[in-house]
Amino acid sequence: MTRMWQIHPRGLLQWKLYSSTLPLSECRSMLKSIQRLYVQACPHDTKVHVTATTKGKDLLLYQEFHNDSFGEKNNFKTRKRYYCDQKESISSAGYENMLEDIQESDTEDTQDIVQLSFEQFDSLRVSIYSDSSDPVVKSLAQAASLQEVFDLVTNNDSPLTAEHISQAIITLWDLQKMYEKYGVEVPELLTSHVTEFLEGIRNHPIFQNLLDGLGRCYQELNDDALACMLLYLHRIGLKNSHPVMQNMVILALKRYKTFSLTALSRLSVYVRDQGLSGIYIQSRIINTISKHISNCRTKDELKLITICLLSMKKLVSDTVLSEYSTLVTKFLSEGVLDGTEPKYELKILKFFNHNEWSSKNNYLVRALILTLLDKVGTLSPTQIVYLNSHFQSNLEPREILKKIQEHAARHIEEVKNPEIKADLLLCLAPFSSHGMRSNFEELVAEILDGSRSQFYMSVIFKTLRFLKTSNTRLCNTFWNTAMESVLKSVEKVKGTSLGIEEIILRSVYQRYMYFNNNLGGTYRNYQLEHQMNQILLEELRHSSGILPSKMAKISSFLIGYAGKDGIPALVIDKIKLMSSQLQVVDTVALSRGIQIFLAMSPKHIQRSHMEQIALLTHILNTCTERHLKRVGSLVEITNITRAYLSRRCSPATFLFDDIINGHNKFLDQLNSRIVRDISMNFLSTRYLSPQIMDALANYVIENKDYVLGDVVERLLNCLYHLGYHPKNEKDFFKAAEEIIVQSHGQLQGLNMLQACLSLCLYDALSPELIHKIFNLSFLDQLDEEISNCYSKASYPAKVRHMLMELNRAVCIDHPQEKIPWFHEKYCQDLLETVRVPTNAFQMEVGQVLINLTGGPEFMNSNITTPYYYLIDFEFMLDSRDKFILVKDFSNHTQKKGSIKSVRLSSTPGFRRFAVLLRDESSYCINKRQLMGCHQLERRHLEILGYSVIEIPHFKWYSMANANFQDKLSYLRNAIFINGKITTCT
Repeated sequence: MTRMWQIHPRGLLQWKLYSSTLPLSECRSMLKSIQRLYVQACPHDTKVHVTATTKGKDLLLYQEFHNDSFGEKNNFKTRKRYYCDQKESISSAGYENMLEDIQESDTEDTQDIVQLSFEQFDSLRVSIYSDSSDPVVKSLAQAASLQEVFDLVTNNDSPLTAEHISQAIITLWDLQKMYEKYGVEVPELLTSHVTEFLEGIRNHPIFQNLLDGLGRCYQELNDDALACMLLYLHRIGLKNSHPVMQNMVILALKRYKTFSLTALSRLSVYVRDQGLSGIYIQSRIINTISKHISNCRTKDELKLITICLLSMKKLVSDTVLSEYSTLVTKFLSEGVLDGTEPKYELKILKFFNHNEWSSKNNYLVRALILTLLDKVGTLSPTQIVYLNSHFQSNLEPREILKKIQEHAARHIEEVKNPEIKADLLLCLAPFSSHGMRSNFEELVAEILDGSRSQFYMSVIFKTLRFLKTSNTRLCNTFWNTAMESVLKSVEKVKGTSLGIEEIILRSVYQRYMYFNNNLGGTYRNYQLEHQMNQILLEELRHSSGILPSKMAKISSFLIGYAGKDGIPALVIDKIKLMSSQLQVVDTVALSRGIQIFLAMSPKHIQRSHMEQIALLTHILNTCTERHLKRVGSLVEITNITRAYLSRRCSPATFLFDDIINGHNKFLDQLNSRIVRDISMNFLSTRYLSPQIMDALANYVIENKDYVLGDVVERLLNCLYHLGYHPKNEKDFFKAAEEIIVQSHGQLQGLNMLQACLSLCLYDALSPELIHKIFNLSFLDQLDEEISNCYSKASYPAKVRHMLMELNRAVCIDHPQEKIPWFHEKYCQDLLETVRVPTNAFQMEVGQVLINLTGGPEFMNSNITTPYYYLIDFEFMLDSRDKFILVKDFSNHTQKKGSIKSVRLSSTPGFRRFAVLLRDESSYCINKRQLMGCHQLERRHLEILGYSVIEIPHFKWYSMANANFQDKLSYLRNAIFINGKITTCT
């Protein structure tokens, strides 16, 4: 007797059991009882002897490469050994992950042999005829290989019924589903062996007989079988134009109102891939799903409803979304999801993270993630990666990050699959300490050296962006591999479907734009840019040039890397032609291209090129005006803001006022990710919106247990930049300081320095934080960051200057902490590069001060104080309010045209004045709010003993100070008011 058992993960290998006396039932029983299996596969052998130890009897197995139906030989490149122990056949987490929704084939992917017992294998099958007494149906449902299915169909003497045919097709899919993971969105991108395997099934004469039989009896299918046939035949690759498929779709449209939730979920997954016809079908069944939401009582029903809604996201209305959110909230509050498998929460999270409504249920998403806090240890590697993607979308709650990284680190040491290892690496890279980044780079290099590295480009790209590596060789290897892979893929699918080439190319060119921009323009692959420019320009001339979304993505690259010849005229013409059809996401893409062009181009851009940029900017601003009239979420308005600023448009416009005002009605949709994005947008401007800043600060106060230190640092930096004091500043800065302390090991050195300087401005810097910064360990970390940074041209200078500013602030504001001043030499060297300011504003103020003080001998100009603040003018009054000669109160050496450094001396009753000129760059662009750095400077000068007089440009040049005498009176009043010194603001 010969039986065939397919248990290899790739589906191309067959296991044969040889026995001359044992009946089939006993053979199956013995196979189930296998305790340990040993296999050794050699590079060139076609057969491999296998010994399996069972309870009482030994079986002789051997492995044969089966060529007659399913493609070429599968040659092993290296010697491998596989072990399978029934007692430890698969982890509970991995097993539960494989039980993910069979409707979507969410199975565990593995490159090793599938370690499943037969009981577990059977539990993963789709069962729609469990009560059937038909022996053929039962045998088909238990078949363990494709050949066994075909044998049962061929050897059946009676005519095949609808049940026989549907069960055979279901089993074919079950077997394939178990061993292969592949995408169905773009079938042309399937790996070659899967494509050949499925083609072998479709072209098999017995499979054709099954289709013929189904065409005669499809109306006899019950609802569950009908939905299964549509989904699984589509997954196997049967075209929708096939008569059987068309007839079954028509039948489903007649019956869908009576479908169970299980059948509806399968039908919805099928129709999501059917383009316009699928949208029509979805519009018919969405109301039925809405009724199921109202009647939902169990977690399993909730899961099936979620699958349905995930498959028809484009048709989910606000009403349906509200009903679903209410249902999930109810289940959470009633504890229905307590103790459930993590797959339920993960599936719901996937739905809520859809871009269209991701910001409308932030608190609910956070609650769902928190339910997984104690379950992370039970998650499979794939599920951890999935959970991490949700966390990265929201950047909260922060407790889950530690759990994710802890268990990802454990799994990355254990897994052999390079794809899963790459995904786990992506969990560890964000917010990791700088010391770990070299280890991550080694892992990336190891993955890139593998033969299948082209399949992990997406994960490696994100990892490299997080690492911000300075390893040019690693970056070159990655992009050269990616380009080589994508060109091969394009060649294979050329001409198969409209726009497929652009989809493949986008995986490289769009990522390159974000990678390059993220690294500050310090890395470029000129060969890739040149090659991609030629390919994309040709794409734009043909199929991809007729679709606005594709045109925008392609044009963004062609704009960004236009080179010395300027932007191609075709790009300008296409954008002008399709401007009325551009969506927000299209303007974001095109704005990114403009941003890169301006950043990468030489300082002196040709006039013709700037005219092109001006034209594009005008077109996109017109699109922005149109988008603002129908903006629907905080995420959307944030993207509009980012796009506007990316193309370097001025914040001092009515359009930007409208953009900022567009935020206000959506401020209830805040989450940590959006707080971070808004903070970064405002940080690149001098625009102050108190309502938005207060909303961001209040969010941190109310959610201080969930917000990341990285998010708080961006907000602190923004507030410092604008010099804004939130209404609830006491509560906010207390919460912010606590979060920064807890995030000390996660923040980069520059971010940590900026956060502490911001806290210093608001008098919220604690002694604990001061001593975390000014110690050898942290300073060594800064040195390491500087030596390994990705942008040698700017990052070291930023770190050193920020450390100097914080050192100065701590020495002045917190002398009791006894932190030494160790930047004397740095500041002296820096002064050599600072030009002496000479402008009309300074010259006018100087002339008035000379007149007021009695002559130039009573006044100093361009002075540096202790700790190296630069002040424009300095003079001194004695106890009788008389001006004192400079030589009597100032000791300094001066070179002509240089900045003078003075030592302060204190004499009772004497008052030393510092006059600071504040031009328009010292204030917010839309309000007369002094920027944070100048506020800190003023306070420090006062602590050092100065009476500070600030002269704003808008007062100096106001109508009230139109002539010399008015200006003289202005300064006199600033110095002498009722015998007291005052500060001019």
